[in-house]
Amino acid sequence: MMEQLKHYHNGSILAESDIHYSVNDVGLLRGYGVFDFFRIEDNIPLFIDDHLDRFEHSAKELNLDIPISREEIKKVVHELIRVNKLSQSSIKIVLTGGDSVDGFTPGNPNMTILNKPIMYPSAESYTVGAALMLYEHHRPFADVKSTNYLTALKLQQTWQNEGFMDVLYHTGERVWEVSRSSIFFFVDNKLITNKEGVLKGITGSKVLEACQDLFEIEIRPIDLWELISAEEVFITSTTKLVMPIVRLGDNHIGNGKPGPKTAKVREAYNAFVDSYKENA
Repeated sequence: MMEQLKHYHNGSILAESDIHYSVNDVGLLRGYGVFDFFRIEDNIPLFIDDHLDRFEHSAKELNLDIPISREEIKKVVHELIRVNKLSQSSIKIVLTGGDSVDGFTPGNPNMTILNKPIMYPSAESYTVGAALMLYEHHRPFADVKSTNYLTALKLQQTWQNEGFMDVLYHTGERVWEVSRSSIFFFVDNKLITNKEGVLKGITGSKVLEACQDLFEIEIRPIDLWELISAEEVFITSTTKLVMPIVRLGDNHIGNGKPGPKTAKVREAYNAFVDSYKENA
């Protein structure tokens, strides 16, 4: 039998089967928790400080205390990379409100750091592009990466059955974000995205850095009609990287195929990641 991967849980490195959460944890009972997720490439945790900045912000916004320091988290991540020997993998840091005495009041936080294989979309997805389901919704605590994905999970079977990759949240007029990704689009040589009312995407922020000399960048609220009529649309995330979007609901984007500007963004982002690894 294959040896189990090792993970961190409340101060110890354990096999997955040895990690246990209480039925009284308010993460389970009330959905009170935050997390962050990043990838490991060639044994290097990509943009780890940016992810830990976001993780700390999420915890602070929900009044959750992180039980170990940032430096200790980094040491754990490198130890998991060493013991699991996964040169290409993922790290997920999960922090919950802990065991409750009354089923509501948080206790001492529980913290787990998982190191697992990482899954990416098929290569074909980048060649033909993907489609997004449209749904009117705005996440509560939008700038917090919480464990609450109720809306996305409720809709998952629907979007999969209808051939969509994910769901794009909007209010009928204003666009917010994809359930697990940031949204970008092109008008002429202008690359446009939003910032207010959405989660800060780490991949998206690095895309902007990588493209600052390639395109004019505009960060502002996005209207649904202008997104649908855009030349090219793409989304960014840790696992989807730079994914071209060719359809929003029943509306085709441009000619319905991935465009050259999105391909240029992908190339610039990949070079940015390579540079990060060289200097890590």
